[in-house]
Amino acid sequence: MIRKADKQDIARIAEIIVFGKRVAYRPIFKNDYVSFNELQVVNLYEEYNSNLHRLDGMLLYDDGIVKGVINGQPIDAKTIEITDFYVEPFFVRQGIGTLLIEAMIQQARKKAYNTIILWVIKDNTKARKFYEANGFVSTGKTCIIEGTAKEDCCYEYVLE
Repeated sequence: MIRKADKQDIARIAEIIVFGKRVAYRPIFKNDYVSFNELQVVNLYEEYNSNLHRLDGMLLYDDGIVKGVINGQPIDAKTIEITDFYVEPFFVRQGIGTLLIEAMIQQARKKAYNTIILWVIKDNTKARKFYEANGFVSTGKTCIIEGTAKEDCCYEYVLE
């Protein structure tokens, strides 16, 4: 059910990420122009297709239908950052996100990383509660998201 992403998955990956971002971020940012004009499946598809290395750390939940994606990219020899993590909105709250997080943790352990980090919008309380329930803790680091007044918070999971 969890597998590595490859080139033929790019269209579905782009679709999940775009719709996931719209559902998660539109209520926070209230910016229809970005949500529906700038954020486009075709654009993201082309970006991934032109940068296939971005699939290297990506895992998919696939039970015959790809329903979720998680992407972990190395920052340095000890740390991996989750850069994309979305479950198709129709399949949220079915345990898919938890399975993807667990798979990413296992992959990080196999590759001898010490820490997994991610950034989450402070106002995205559902996501923050999910990460905390799955062992991530706030580092206290924050930053303002460029072009907005919204704050991003850093979370980490320390591998034992």
